[in-house]
Amino acid sequence: MSIFFLRLGALALLSIVALPFTSPAVSQELDRIVAIVDDGVVMQTQLTERLVAIQQRFANDPDQLPPADVLEEQILERLIVEELQMQLARRGGVRVSDEQIDQAFSELAVSNGMEPTQFLEELSSFGESSVTKVIRDLQNELIIQQLQQIQVPQRIQITDAEVESFLVSAEGKMWSAPELLLQHIFLELPSTAGPSEVSLAEETMARVIREFDSGSDFGNLAVQYSTSPTSLDGGQIGWRRGIEFAPEIGVVLEEVNPGDIAGPVRGAGGIHLFLVTDVRGGDEATMVQQTKTRHILVRPNEIRSETDARELIELIAAKLDEGETFEELARTYSDDVANALDGGDLGWVLPGQMVPEFEAATDLTPNGETSEPVLTAFGWHILLVEDRRDVDMSDDIMRQQATNVIGSQRFEEELDLWIRELRSEAFIQILEN
Repeated sequence: MSIFFLRLGALALLSIVALPFTSPAVSQELDRIVAIVDDGVVMQTQLTERLVAIQQRFANDPDQLPPADVLEEQILERLIVEELQMQLARRGGVRVSDEQIDQAFSELAVSNGMEPTQFLEELSSFGESSVTKVIRDLQNELIIQQLQQIQVPQRIQITDAEVESFLVSAEGKMWSAPELLLQHIFLELPSTAGPSEVSLAEETMARVIREFDSGSDFGNLAVQYSTSPTSLDGGQIGWRRGIEFAPEIGVVLEEVNPGDIAGPVRGAGGIHLFLVTDVRGGDEATMVQQTKTRHILVRPNEIRSETDARELIELIAAKLDEGETFEELARTYSDDVANALDGGDLGWVLPGQMVPEFEAATDLTPNGETSEPVLTAFGWHILLVEDRRDVDMSDDIMRQQATNVIGSQRFEEELDLWIRELRSEAFIQILEN
């Protein structure tokens, strides 16, 4: 299992989901195979649906699209690459949870300007098959995401020298700046705002500061006054670095302490006011709880079904209950070849190094005990928590952040190389019309 992958976090969706808002003629078209891809095929209906979806997306500006024959060739190539990845994912037992699909469906609904229930009703008006198709497309898209996050980072090797070089660079210094936990109040101003509108907004911001100084809760003030999308969340915008904002905003966030108000400051779209609720990183010591962990991984594969994998992990759990040692069971059964011979030893693990499901199971497991079987994108795990300790990880965290940034920068390039290799090793036959 790649620690680097687990630190990367979620990637953006691939935007391949084709909504079924198409002409009935598309679904009535006589289907045929347009490409043979290893053990699978690409069908004409897949190509047509994707083509129509893209044409509809650019209906107001069709000149942005290439000629029809070029566009069709590009779409077919993408469908071939997707099919290759789906085949590899099936062989590797890659899966996604219902919760991940629900979250992706909600995000797709929002991107279409609807609530999830409203979006579901809209899809249902096109027929039950439309709902099924969108859910299937989302599932496939998420599976491809998971596959890429497993396959690509393990190809990226980052040396200590590269990390050192990055840390002394301008970009490295940017990423090593302290992080601020911020709440935000924003008063929007139109680009044509006159002096009176600006003066009114400044007076409102001054009133906000007076109320805060008098003891009012900043979150309540954000709900009352802010025009930002985060207003109903009390203006919470999470951990941010000052250098992530425009220069005129970033400068007011320098040298601030927890509890400080930063601003108000005029930005491109209006006036900003920040409350700094916490600070981490920079020159301050960062105390982190590490967990000494072992795990056993059982993943589905070409000869082991998902049901078989679940039954095997339950068998291992039963053997642990009967008194067999974790280390021996890891050597015998674990599919994580990187540490199976070491009894599944993962060493001292930092928060955020493991996927959320694994980390949640770790948090719930007392020292010296084993967890219940837990399912992640990698397969089924049982983990043993051996010990915990608090350590100053300021330098380590900074180096890990540098590694993550370098890896993220290389990800797209390595992804492209991986896909090219995947395609070059496959049997692909494109059938003539």
